[in-house]
Amino acid sequence: MPDTKMIARRTTEVQKRPSTYSESVADQIVSRMINGESMVAICRDESMPARSTVYEWLDANAEFRTRCARAREGLADYLVDQIEQMANDTDEENYQSMKVKISTAQWRAMKMAPKIYGDRSRTEITGADGGPLTVAAVDLRNLSDADLANMKLLMAKASGDKP
Repeated sequence: MPDTKMIARRTTEVQKRPSTYSESVADQIVSRMINGESMVAICRDESMPARSTVYEWLDANAEFRTRCARAREGLADYLVDQIEQMANDTDEENYQSMKVKISTAQWRAMKMAPKIYGDRSRTEITGADGGPLTVAAVDLRNLSDADLANMKLLMAKASGDKP
């Protein structure tokens, strides 16, 4: 017959979450992120540190911060692969739900790795009628005191300063 005191002691013992930084736990976090788990999901695991602990580690440890940033890019790669699989698994019956899932995964990938998967925007500045900008030099030595005062006023307005 089993010892009931021993069973009671085992069931009341709670596994303690790691709170002190260790390379082995950091390696597990990074590996799990690269393999498709979000930081939130990883921290739900009772054997992993709490989210607040991980964020403290990120603040205190530049190497861990860099590794996690790189792992987020890996997570984005994982999501892109999942998007392709979802697209291949889409049929007439599930296309609406797959559309939502694909859109959500795309958004997450864009936010996690914007340089790779984000929308690219480019701003161009052109002159009159789309032509090149013209730059004019003004010799301030030839301006009157009134012109200099007006120039100062315009510069203050342009920079948001009060004249």
